[in-house]
Amino acid sequence: MNTWLALAAALAAATTLIHFILGGRHVAAPLLATERLHAVPKFTMYYCWHLVTIVLAALALAFGLAATGHGSRDLALFATIGTALFCLWGLAMVALFRLRIAHFPQWALFAAVAVSGAIGLWQ
Repeated sequence: MNTWLALAAALAAATTLIHFILGGRHVAAPLLATERLHAVPKFTMYYCWHLVTIVLAALALAFGLAATGHGSRDLALFATIGTALFCLWGLAMVALFRLRIAHFPQWALFAAVAVSGAIGLWQ
């Protein structure tokens, strides 16, 4: 068992739950409740929200499989690179659009997963 990849799996699973529970309450529900958006952009964004849920769960699974030896090192590398890119994009959005970093903490969750994954890859 690779402890660092197991930690990355647990952090990715926690990120999935945070996204599903808090994101559902504070992002998806208000999105669906809005009447100012036309149906196509509204439901496209809702569809994308669910795609993110699936990707987050898949990242947790990928790290979990790699941690237990049931998945390849390449799977862990792919998941680590993906989470690092998600972290960087989150920080870039905060900077580009002058957003409050406290309102968009996703980057920190992805940073923790990526760092754990990176350490696990070099053990």
